Amino acid sequence: MSRPKILCIDDEDSPRESLRHILKDRYQVATAATGQAGLTALQTNGPFDLVLLDMMLPDFNGLDLLARIRKEMPATPVVMVTAISESKPAVQAIKLGAADYLTKPFDVDEIRLVVARILRERALPAATVTPAADADMIGASTGMRDVFTLIDRIKNADATVLITGETGTGKELVARALHFRSCRKEGPFVPVHCAAIPNELLESELFGHEKGAFTGAVQQRIGMFEAADGGTLFLDEIGEMPLATQSKLLRAIQEREIRRVGSQQTIHVNVRMVCATNRDLEAAVKNGTFREDLFYRINVVPVKLPALRERREDIPTLVLHFAQRFAGELKRSTPQFTPQAMERFVHFDWPGNVRELEHALERLLITCDAALIDVVHLPPLIATAEISTATDLAADELDLPKLTAHLERQAIERALQRSGGVLTEAAQMLHVTRRILRYKMDQLGITTDTTETDVQK
Repeated sequence: MSRPKILCIDDEDSPRESLRHILKDRYQVATAATGQAGLTALQTNGPFDLVLLDMMLPDFNGLDLLARIRKEMPATPVVMVTAISESKPAVQAIKLGAADYLTKPFDVDEIRLVVARILRERALPAATVTPAADADMIGASTGMRDVFTLIDRIKNADATVLITGETGTGKELVARALHFRSCRKEGPFVPVHCAAIPNELLESELFGHEKGAFTGAVQQRIGMFEAADGGTLFLDEIGEMPLATQSKLLRAIQEREIRRVGSQQTIHVNVRMVCATNRDLEAAVKNGTFREDLFYRINVVPVKLPALRERREDIPTLVLHFAQRFAGELKRSTPQFTPQAMERFVHFDWPGNVRELEHALERLLITCDAALIDVVHLPPLIATAEISTATDLAADELDLPKLTAHLERQAIERALQRSGGVLTEAAQMLHVTRRILRYKMDQLGITTDTTETDVQK
């Protein structure tokens, strides 16, 4: 099968080429500099699997072109590309049928996540698609089960949620799950990365501004609070917010009202607030860099995400999940992993958490075409990972026989699945004799429906 086809329609060379560069390794990317050129490409070079459409074009209003594409090619999902100042049209685009929207300047991880999610949803039967089901929130560990249970319990509450955890643990995935599983799922989900916006602009980004409110304010702008009306506003890295903005945010949360910069008019907003940080906000309160009253206001429902090293039992499942996903994108068979290679993944500390593991698997599958991945194929840092010391392990991970059995079960079940239950082939994949495989299966209670006889025992 050929790679999915994506059409980028943008009249500016830089963002158009940026999108093409970001996506070209995984997808077939065509570009168009005008709305008419985009329509021509859709009609003559289609069908396309996804369209990335700029809001402002020289010959078309982006919303009008969106409506036309949705009418003439209803099976083709469209993602609107907007500047931050165009939040209100972005909300209108969602209501007109846009699958999602991206904001300039681009965040590479967000682009890849949004595109991959929409293409996966498009490949599924409609009845099976749930907006949060694509997220890589995978795990059977106690910590992750607790997170899943809490998400389900609070999904429809309007109480403010504070998600904490190290970088790369999946805080935005949790925020999206809370939104798309809630009664607000038809409303907008508006993420704001506080650390990425200059302090002097953050207030305007959140609350908007009136024309002439400050130098450079040449027109009225709608803020993120108004853009998220009826949905969810996600404030990522809220610990980086300056104190002056914190006081205004506190009032907005308490009163559900905002004022644009330069305006005396009060605007009521119906927004569910979800915040996230990788900082210790209690310590920030003590040292005076974060308001105590704001901390208590946003910490109504805390959600703590465990670091990946604290749930090592989930790593084999995550490795296989990412390997399968990237193998599909690269149009190759999903590789298998020797128990020794999987052990290295399990015992590496992953300071960047799940995001680092995901990127490691992506690089590995791009650079290594082996059908069976062993320690020799792994990056040096992972290949030389030592078994963590007792102080680094959770209490339930100190049972070495239990951990070894878990890894052996994962490897054996994977090999049996690949071999169709034929023990001889499975043993060859695992680099053991058939007799040893049968012994391990009996020891672990693994059964198979194979009709293969035991004459080789």
